[in-house]
Formats: sequence, C-alpha cells, structure tokens
Amino acid sequence: MFESIKKIFARSSEKKPHSEILLKDLPSWLDEKESDCISRRNDASTQSRERLLRLEQDLRQLLTEFGDESSDEPRHHKVEQVNRHALPQFCRKIEAELKGSFSDDDEIFYQEVAGLINGCFKAYRGPGRYLHHIYPEEVKVFRQTLDQMGHELNRMTDVIRISRERLTHISDMRTLIEEKNALEEEDLRSDEELQKYETRLHELDGELSKAQAELEKVLGSDIYASYLRLEEETGQQGRQLEKIRESWESQIRIAVPVWKRSAKAFQEQGRTEDEKKMEELIHLASSPRRDDEKVAGEVSSTAESLFSLFDSGTLQAKNSFEKQLFPSAEEYTKRFNEVFTGLHALSADLDAKMQDLNANPAMEQKNRAAQEIGDVKRRIDDLNREEEKRKERLSSLAERQESVLEDLKKSFSEFAGEETDLVMDGKEQ
Repeated sequence: MFESIKKIFARSSEKKPHSEILLKDLPSWLDEKESDCISRRNDASTQSRERLLRLEQDLRQLLTEFGDESSDEPRHHKVEQVNRHALPQFCRKIEAELKGSFSDDDEIFYQEVAGLINGCFKAYRGPGRYLHHIYPEEVKVFRQTLDQMGHELNRMTDVIRISRERLTHISDMRTLIEEKNALEEEDLRSDEELQKYETRLHELDGELSKAQAELEKVLGSDIYASYLRLEEETGQQGRQLEKIRESWESQIRIAVPVWKRSAKAFQEQGRTEDEKKMEELIHLASSPRRDDEKVAGEVSSTAESLFSLFDSGTLQAKNSFEKQLFPSAEEYTKRFNEVFTGLHALSADLDAKMQDLNANPAMEQKNRAAQEIGDVKRRIDDLNREEEKRKERLSSLAERQESVLEDLKKSFSEFAGEETDLVMDGKEQ
C-alpha cells in the first residue's frame, strides 16, 4: 500500500520529457509543486475520508441498537447491573466522541478521526468492557467498525506522511533560496562598501597630498629658514651660557671654603662687622635660590677686608685652584665680575632670542601640517583595516554561497529525481 500511495505523488498524468529549471524560476516551480502535492494529497485522501465518514455514521447507528432487545427472560442481577449502569456510561462516552463536525483540512480531519477512534476504544475498555456478555453481536460489530476505521486511517496516515515529507522538502528548498538571496544581498552591500572605500580613500589621499604640500611649503619658506637660523643661534648661546655658568659655579665652589676660613679669622680677630659681611656672602652663595647679582656685589664689597687677611699672612691659599682665584683683590673681583657680567648678558640675550623663536610662526605652521599628515595617515590606516575585514567577510561569504548552492542542488536532485535538472548561471547543475 505504501508504494502505491507513494506513486500517487511521484507520477504525472502523462510522461514528461527531460526538462530544465532555471534557478531564478525555482520559487515559482516550487509553488506549483506545492499546490500539486496538496491537490494529490486531497485526491488520494478523499476516498479514505468518505469511508471514514460512512463508518462514523455506522457507529452512530450502532449506538442506537444497544439495549433494543426485549427479552422477557429473567437475567442475573449482575447482568442487570451492567445493563443499568455500564451501558449508559458507555453510550454517553461514545456520543461525546461523535459530537461535532469534521474539518475539511485533511491533516486536521486525520487528527480528529484518530481522536475519535482512541476515545471509542477507551470507552470500550472502560464502562464497555462487560457489554459483550449482554450484546455480543453489537460489540462484535462495534469492534469491527473501529478496526475498519483504523485500517482506513492508516492508509490516510501514509498519504499525509508522504505529502508532509514532500512539503517539508519544498520548505527546506525555500529556506535555502532565502539564504541564497540574503547572501547575494550581502554581496551587493559588500560591493557598495568597496565603492565607498575607494571613494573615501581617494579623498584621504587628496587630503594627505595637500597636507604634505603644505608642509613642504612651510619648510621651504624664508620664515622657516630664519627660524632655523635663530634656533641654531639659541642653541649655540645656550651651550655658551652653560659653559659660563659652569665657570661661575666652579668659582663659587672654590671660594666658599676660603670665605669660611676668613669668617673664622675675622671672629678670632674680633672684626665683627667683617665677619658678619663674610657670613652674609657665604649664606648668599649657599642658598638654593641664589641671587648671583647680590653674590657678585658682596664679593666686591668684601674683597678689601678679605685680602687684608691674605696680606697679613693670617689667611693662605691651600691649593692651586685657590691661588689662581685669589691672586689679588683686584684680580679676584675682576674675575667674579667678568664671569657674572658675561652670564647676565648672555642669559638676557638668550631669553630675548627664545622669545623671538617662540613667537616665530614657522614652527606652529610646521607642527600643524605635520599633525594633519599624521591624522590623515591614521584615518587611512583605519580605513584600510576596515577594508581588510570586508575582504575577510567576502571570502567567508563566497564559501557560504557555494555551500548553500551545493545544498540546494542536492535537495533539488533528491526531490525532482532525474526528470528535471536545475540550471544555475547558464550551466547545468
């Protein structure tokens, strides 16, 4: 029976020649096959439906025959008890199953009849399990009717199952087509993204060229050349200032021990005023925030009293550095004043040049152009990274498209058999 039912869905009204279906026409072809499958299922199940409806009417008629016999023979009290209690319960349950009408939809109709048969068997196994003692013929006919309904329902089961398999196959192919279409749309979006990438990259290349040209213009300008010269001059003066400052610091380091010894000598001699001035000089020279101008002034004001100690032999130079720094009062003050004057003048000149350097717009222009170049390059790098991601997605997309088409080809071949070929992109698949 199964094979004969299966042939209902496989055969056509007449032998068709070998045919081809274009991929673009597959959705409409599936619509036709779906409609044809439903139609064949309906045709195949019509006979079963009619038989089941007749058997259902037979059940209704049979139900009225229970309890119709009018025998005057006395019955056992248990038989009377069954007849009085079990029969009404049995009839009520069967009547409840027979209420209502059946659906026109084959699958729903199948479920309704299956429920009816199941309910009738439950009624028979329940309150109807003793009725065969009283109504053997009626029960026999009742069971035969249910068996016939079961056989007919089994036939309808195969019809619906095969139909459902084919409709599921059609649904699966539609799902693959939807996935294929979604992948194609994604492919189109990827093409649009490529066009946007190329357009944006062209714009950024233009911005980069403009920024690089601006930088070259700044680097080639007279104002930038003057900036470089001024920068070189300030660098040289800065190095000179550092050397002079080292000389100044060296003189301070050499002089402080001598000043301390002289302060002690003034103390021993009771020269309080000279001691006080020397202590002030030592304090100024040792201060973290030293005022070099005051130090130079105090060096000059204390030179005479200091060298009175040298002249009297009370104070003596202990090494060549001290001898070189303290040859005479005049030479001593001259060296300190010359170094301080040079330090002060060069520092002031360097400050002025640094102000001019900082006020020069060339460096700001250069930095602005260089920053613009860096910003554009970063945007280009970000854009290129996004493009690499797009290429990776595109590669994965191509693999998914190929996989979906292969699944669609296989599913179509299983459904259509050898009678029909599916053609994709002008090639038979």
